[in-house]
Formats: sequence, C-alpha cells, structure tokens
Amino acid sequence: MAPTHRLAQISAHLLKAPASVTPAGGSSASLALKLATPKLIRNYTSSTSAPPPTESTAPRKVTNKDRAFYPYALDIQSRWADNDQYGHLNNAHYYSLFDTVINTFLIQETGLDPHSNSQGSAIGVVAESGCQYFSSLSFPDMIEARLAVVKLGRSSVVYQVGIFKKLSPAELPVSVVETSLKASITSAGVFTKIVKDVTLLHTSQMLGDAAATGHFCHVFVDKVSRRPVPIPANIRAGLERLQVQT
Repeated sequence: MAPTHRLAQISAHLLKAPASVTPAGGSSASLALKLATPKLIRNYTSSTSAPPPTESTAPRKVTNKDRAFYPYALDIQSRWADNDQYGHLNNAHYYSLFDTVINTFLIQETGLDPHSNSQGSAIGVVAESGCQYFSSLSFPDMIEARLAVVKLGRSSVVYQVGIFKKLSPAELPVSVVETSLKASITSAGVFTKIVKDVTLLHTSQMLGDAAATGHFCHVFVDKVSRRPVPIPANIRAGLERLQVQT
C-alpha cells in the first residue's frame, strides 16, 4: 500500500474529531481545507505594483563612449599617411587627435594665442594623458573628435576625449543637426546641446560606438618659472562650457 501523505493524514484525523475539539472561530472541515490548501507566496507587494525596470526597459546612462556625453565636436579628415602597416590608424596617432581637438577649442573658442606675449605668462603643459582603444579607424574615414571637461581646478583641467567615426548625413536626423551650432563663423567645431533626459536623445547619440576614449590633463604654468598659475579668466570661461557631470 502506498504511503499516505502526512497532510492528508492530519486532514482525515481532524474530519473524524468530535465537535468538542473543534477550534474556536471555524469548523473542523474549514480548518482541514485551510491546511490542505497550499499558501501562495508572491514576489511583489500588490497586484497594482509595477514590475521593476529591466535592463531592456530602463534608460541607459550616458557614458564617455556615447556622443551625447560630449558638448563639443570637431571633424578631422584622416590622411593617407595616418595608416600604419596594419592598415589602420596607428595607436600613437590618437594622441595627435587629442591635441588637435583640444587646441582647436582653446584657440577658436577661448581666444588662446600661443604665439602672443600680450596674453600673460600662463601656458598649458600636459601633465598626464591616457587612451583606451575599442575599434579601428583608417583612411579615408572622417573622424569625429569630441571633447568634454570632467574636472576643472584652480590651475589644471582634465579633458575627456572621444574619437568616433563620423556618421553619414543619412544617419543623423534633422533634430540632431538643429541642436548643433557654431560659436562663430570661423569656428571649425560645433557645440551640441546637452540633453539631460536620456529618453529624448536620438539613438545616434547613444550608440556607445567610440573607437577610442582618453583623458588629457593640462596644467597652466608660468612660461618662465614653470610654476603652476591660475587658469586665465578667458580660458576658464570657455572650459566651463565643456563641463559635464560624471
């Protein structure tokens, strides 16, 4: 004879028990029914509670691998001589791209003139730089160098640089083009309006498709003594336009 489940044995015993032992507040039959009915344990607080956001539904945070992270962009045409023997831009060339986008911004947007003695004795020297590589670029790719400031101190500034392959016009909607504007007619770069609500960003700005990202630290020093000095006011004002929260 097959063994009887313990719960069934208890239920049968209670059904046969006299009324005098029936618990207060209910019959022995109802108690047996309660014991025989498994309890459902739910993993949410109520039937009206919204399920927690999943990775696919939650807005993704903007990172330095996205175009949306950077307020300033400069197009740079790659050159035939940029390719190395492996057929792509040599890793050392990316540091030249960093120099190009940073100094284009400083000269055109803050009024820096490296050859003038009338702007004071402060000059910016590189204290540290680094680069991470994610994919290859090669001639004749049009390169989109993007720039942000992640730390601005009394005498130093840390830039974040993103290097991207330029998207074709067909991949950019009119809304993205309209939010980009030049500071002046002579400016080579453009400023992109920062959108804090990531759900409003076009997908082209959130592709996470940086070919490389890097950091670059300028320390402003006296050109003679090489001792740190405050960042000149006009340069600081320009750098403040590039500041982003990390």
